[in-house]
Amino acid sequence: MTGLPYLGHPGVQQLLHKLMDHLDRAVKNGCKSIRALKLDEKTFPSLYRAPFESDKEELWGYVEQLAKLGWIQLKLERGLFGQAGYALEPRVVVMDEPSIRQATGRLSRIKASLELWQEAVYAGLQAPKETQDLVARCPIDIPGRTSVEIVNQFGLLPELANRPLLLREVSCRLFWGGSKILDGKGALIAAILNTEECPFAEMPIHLQVHLPKQGFDGVLFIENQTTFEQAMRDIGPRFKNLALIFASGFKSSARRLRQPIGASVFFSEHGATEVEPKSHFLTWLRADSELPCWFWGDLDYSGMGILSTLRNSFGTIQAWQPGYGPMLDILQQGGGHAPVEAGKSAQRAINATECPYADAVLLPALRLEGRFVDQEMV
Repeated sequence: MTGLPYLGHPGVQQLLHKLMDHLDRAVKNGCKSIRALKLDEKTFPSLYRAPFESDKEELWGYVEQLAKLGWIQLKLERGLFGQAGYALEPRVVVMDEPSIRQATGRLSRIKASLELWQEAVYAGLQAPKETQDLVARCPIDIPGRTSVEIVNQFGLLPELANRPLLLREVSCRLFWGGSKILDGKGALIAAILNTEECPFAEMPIHLQVHLPKQGFDGVLFIENQTTFEQAMRDIGPRFKNLALIFASGFKSSARRLRQPIGASVFFSEHGATEVEPKSHFLTWLRADSELPCWFWGDLDYSGMGILSTLRNSFGTIQAWQPGYGPMLDILQQGGGHAPVEAGKSAQRAINATECPYADAVLLPALRLEGRFVDQEMV
């Protein structure tokens, strides 16, 4: 730079480039504030490894000139009178980035991927500000595609909203065949479309259903597969006239369970397989008829949480007393297990499920005893 010949000094250039490296790295990592760079042998070897004290003093004088120009700010620890500034653990803050970039020939910095995503969202996503803010916090990275290209694809969503598509099918159509790009992003899609829920179901829930051959007038959700298998073969009165449901991983707590595209139903060959009982069940499942229904799972906080969530889709569902009653007896007699003994220490206590029996009887017992009972015990 004309009039500032010392800017070409190798040591000065080393410092200025180090400052740009420090700044670019912080921005790339998404830092909102840039920390001061500490000068030492690692960050400024030209000064701290100079063989002669006169060389150090000359180079430090140039550093002070940069501070006088307003390009940097020097922060020094207190020291003895007359002690050199470079011996006072100096730290440097960039104050005039454009001038330093011009002096180093690094006229632009490499923007962080998050910054590029946010710029693309605010420039290209046609949506209210609050929606843009939400999308800006959820970057999508596809190798070989820019953030602008990705954001532009969201403009195609309204055309697909009324089609009976799964979320992964939508992902394929939007993002060049990538089926998993939108996994777990249903809320994001709902926000972009300004709908209460994402109109595209994730992979359908697989429901295993056993229909009693003598007919059914109620439905029982069972949490664990072993108990479900036992219940299908139980010829006693406990499960008489009950349709039994097991959902793998018990994702049946999802709201989409009652949507035709949200669940695939598989009927057990051990039960009724005629058209009429299956139609009766599906009519109930799709919320076109009412049947009493219950949930039976482990007597622990996770089980109570499933019951609570199921009530979002099945508003009248209750804890099944014929199953929980014997488990409650075991619990109150000192049986069951401590949470740590079954890898359940992370389960969080819940205050209420909105089921009268669970809230008045089961949850107080769990809090009092501090133990759990698995449903396989009964």
